[in-house]
Amino acid sequence: MPPIPIPATHPERGLWSRVGLMLGLLLCLGACESPKAAPEPMEPFVPTLTLRPTAVVLTRGASQAFQAEINYPAEVRYLRQPVLWRVVEPGGGTLTPAGVYTAPATPGTYHVHAVRDDYPALSAVATVTVK
Repeated sequence: MPPIPIPATHPERGLWSRVGLMLGLLLCLGACESPKAAPEPMEPFVPTLTLRPTAVVLTRGASQAFQAEINYPAEVRYLRQPVLWRVVEPGGGTLTPAGVYTAPATPGTYHVHAVRDDYPALSAVATVTVK
């Protein structure tokens, strides 16, 4: 079937008129998308930190594992839990980077402090009574 001739104002430019027409149609098709619904606005991320247990009684030299429960921003993955641990009182026992506390030989009340490494303003405290 022979192509349908497209009249051109200048016969010598007939091929270019056809190319221009095709390009125009393609551009129109690409620009004429169907309307899309606006994305739902996302709620702002609010970080949390909860320390468990919040209070324990231990004998001298005993150990207790503490857990920091935190939430994560959407689609963010950490290689390690971003929590830093410390004992507030000097000589008040030791803590591992994983949150395992070992009581000192001296009885007293001590505090385990956890801070979110990614949100340093967010922290939690647990009380340890050593008998």
